[in-house]
Amino acid sequence: MPRRNVLKRFSSSFVQPKRPTLKSDDSKTSFVPGREDPKLFSSEYIPPLVRPEWHRNKLKYRLERMDCLRRRNVVNIPEFYPGSILAVTVYDQHAAGQQSSRFVGRCLYRDGFGLGCKFLLRNIVEGEGIEIVYQLYSPVMLKYEVLRLEKWLDTDLRYLRDADPDYCTINFDMPAEAPLPPTEELPVFKGKVKMKKFELWNYNYHKAWPRPYNAYLEEYFVQEDFMEQKVMQEKRGHGHLQYDICKHYDTRQMKEEIMKEMKLNQKRIEAVDKKIS
Repeated sequence: MPRRNVLKRFSSSFVQPKRPTLKSDDSKTSFVPGREDPKLFSSEYIPPLVRPEWHRNKLKYRLERMDCLRRRNVVNIPEFYPGSILAVTVYDQHAAGQQSSRFVGRCLYRDGFGLGCKFLLRNIVEGEGIEIVYQLYSPVMLKYEVLRLEKWLDTDLRYLRDADPDYCTINFDMPAEAPLPPTEELPVFKGKVKMKKFELWNYNYHKAWPRPYNAYLEEYFVQEDFMEQKVMQEKRGHGHLQYDICKHYDTRQMKEEIMKEMKLNQKRIEAVDKKIS
């Protein structure tokens, strides 16, 4: 029997095999910038702008973010923006049956910091506009459902009260659409909403308000009215604010710090839960 050539480990022709990796690429989900994990970063995590800076209570902000994360571990609060269609189930002791009520509507705005974050849902039921303000982290909130995930250019859509009612007329039996994966960028609604024709639009105080992006007002205003609006803002001393760099609240560096803080908080909560169990 011929002698086999034994390949030595330290020979020049020996190639050491690579160690197999047990971690799969799908173990960690990569989020698109602007669509981060809601547990790690959300709009209500950013503290309010307080000047001077030493008046900010940073310890209070950290404790509130920790409480928000604890609440998110109990109730699944999905990603949604002003313009999204939501279904919210809350505890209601006066409701018949299961002592819970469910409301479906379009989110018009989302405001507040920490545990005080609130959002407004609007729906038109039998010709009447119904609006309900919910506290996002309230203990009476039982379930959140995002029926349609949308994002508009405007962050305050309360002008939809004077728009075509079809935008806020939503069926309570509307099925949820397929969610967009977090690895894809969320499209922004850039359409124009047609407003109702009212005599109120002729008042001058409407010209002093900031002009919305998604509202179509060219039908009721001419170019001279928009120029008059600009002159009125300059007379009030606010014409320079769009060029004032110090007035803008830059949260880019704060966003990275908050995400690191929330990751550390999540590890602390998991460690405490293991000790208790």
